[in-house]
Amino acid sequence: MNSSHCIPVLLAATLTLGTAPAPAPSPAQTVPAAWPSDQKGLDALGVSLVDQWMSAVAAKDASRLESMMLPCFQRISWAGSFDRAAEIEAIKALDAKSPKVSDVKVTRVGESLVVTCQVAVEERSASGPLPSEPSCRLGVWQLQDRAWKLAAWATLHMPSARPAPSAPRFTADEGVGKEGAALVTRFLELQRAKDLGPFDAMLADGMQVINFRGQKAKEDLVKGASRVKADAAVLADVRATRCNELLVVTCNLTMGQKMGFTALPADPAPFLAVFHGTGDAVKVIAMANTNKPK
Repeated sequence: MNSSHCIPVLLAATLTLGTAPAPAPSPAQTVPAAWPSDQKGLDALGVSLVDQWMSAVAAKDASRLESMMLPCFQRISWAGSFDRAAEIEAIKALDAKSPKVSDVKVTRVGESLVVTCQVAVEERSASGPLPSEPSCRLGVWQLQDRAWKLAAWATLHMPSARPAPSAPRFTADEGVGKEGAALVTRFLELQRAKDLGPFDAMLADGMQVINFRGQKAKEDLVKGASRVKADAAVLADVRATRCNELLVVTCNLTMGQKMGFTALPADPAPFLAVFHGTGDAVKVIAMANTNKPK
């Protein structure tokens, strides 16, 4: 699990002229609950939100974490997929210390803030310590009730040899799951068939991706699709949740791929895609694939 944050501090109550001092603002209150006007503001917002999330994870602050997630929240790691309740339980059992965030890239896609970054963290899984070098994270935030909240989070922090994923820790609406599975299948089939016009059209401007090659943008995905030789996608354990105009889809994806001398094995690996919109107008705004070469 991965990283990828601050604990509210209350001032001691001291009466002065019959009036108690106001409490210090919580970390959430220090982030403007509105869209910044320029890229510099977006970048600062993205850094602040990732720092807050990672600090809350390291502190195992369950109530703070819960307040930072939308009801449709999903996360993936090498271990599988988690919803909001499963995430809280996983973090309670997590041993993560001293997260250091770097290489933050921030885009606005409609009413969603998409952030990718690198995080170095001291973390121990059930099988032992995880590598200490920085690894990719991806988050999608939206404004709700004048607060920034996570719809999706993905981490590529994993053991050197990626274990087989487990089944999801939660159930979800079957009908929404079928919709999510159909969208992911449609998108990946366009990639496999190198149908680059419709493939490009399904990618939102500003969308971001994390995979074994690092943090990527729309143009990287289109270029990669023109070169990759991919197997047909096989999806298992699909979970889909909806928040407003977003559909968050996770699954265990089996899809062997070859890119030059590099090959992704045809092994099940947790996969996440966040879609915006419906019907022919649906777009991918964020994606994460935990598969990596052996």
